[in-house]
Amino acid sequence: MTIAIDCTFFGHAEAKSKKLSLSTSIFTADILDAFAKMGLADNFVLFVNYNHADFFRERFPEYKLCVLSFFPLTLANKITGGRFKGTKYLKKIGIFKRKAEKGGFSAIWFPYCVDYTFVKTKLPSICTIHDIYRVHRNGKDGWNFITDENCTLTTVSDYTKNDIIKTFTLDESRAKSITKIPNSIIFYVSKKKEIASLSGKKYILDINAYIDKKNPMTLLKAFNLIKDNENIKEEKLVFCGGYKDENVFAEMQDFIAKNGLSDRVELLFRVTDEERNWLLTNANLFVTPSLFEGFGRTPVEAAICNRPVISTKETSLFEATMGLCSYVENATDENELAKLILEKLNNPDSEERLSEIAKELKSNYEPTELMKKYWDIMMQQADNSF
Repeated sequence: MTIAIDCTFFGHAEAKSKKLSLSTSIFTADILDAFAKMGLADNFVLFVNYNHADFFRERFPEYKLCVLSFFPLTLANKITGGRFKGTKYLKKIGIFKRKAEKGGFSAIWFPYCVDYTFVKTKLPSICTIHDIYRVHRNGKDGWNFITDENCTLTTVSDYTKNDIIKTFTLDESRAKSITKIPNSIIFYVSKKKEIASLSGKKYILDINAYIDKKNPMTLLKAFNLIKDNENIKEEKLVFCGGYKDENVFAEMQDFIAKNGLSDRVELLFRVTDEERNWLLTNANLFVTPSLFEGFGRTPVEAAICNRPVISTKETSLFEATMGLCSYVENATDENELAKLILEKLNNPDSEERLSEIAKELKSNYEPTELMKKYWDIMMQQADNSF
């Protein structure tokens, strides 16, 4: 039995920098690491883009690769010095499908399954859906795998599962067939690198992309309301993202300039893993003002690092954090958020309580147990192919 795994969705910047920053890539890497640790890597072949092959060989040496390439694309990539990548065409012109159907595979797993990553083949498919934000924004075109009986669906949260059932009006049988398997979290923070500008400073931290649905402006406005409070005047506010919408980023910069916050707010971008570890383990408080998450990884990571966490209750965040953190009721109310920030800084959780929260979350998202759930589903799909 051999299962194909679609890894073509990993970011070009990730492959080039050899640093995973997208939550879907990190999720997939965690599962692949767990499979390898259990000695199961020989049962899989990773489908990767031609310009990502070196990264995957180095990062996942236990796995065989199926490198997708097409000479006109690789030639154009070479001529343009890498500016033209064209990897989306590897699926559009049928190369992915041919490789999958002629490779003798028992099934195929799409760890990040959305309209543009899924490819319909003759193979049984396992489709992991993190959220359907794109459906709400762009419509249902390309999402036929949701109702395809040849596709087994898994989701990373009950929120996403219920959102799918409601949005696609699934019948009872199809709805019951969806399996929730939350994101696994392997989080080692032993390697750290101090960020010089924050050395010895107290700070509130938000690790999220600079995009509208992450709602950074509400946190920025909340901080501005309380920046002169006696109990917060030594605190800085630190944003850290691996992706940015230039309009959102510019709006934040304008607000910072207009309100004289340049010495109190830092906007970090694509820090190293070691720097991220240092940020998480040294923050006085972690705040996620996000409006939409299919899962919600960063507040869980912060809590596992024994940091106090404030979150919204939007979409899957209350579920992912297991109700163990502090929450605002209105995610876009900067006054409510400002009040809660002051409350948490003035009355911090005990180290014992933070340790209890970290232990419970770490146990719930232990990757080996979650990997076994995927393995069981893959075995079932492989059996169905014979």
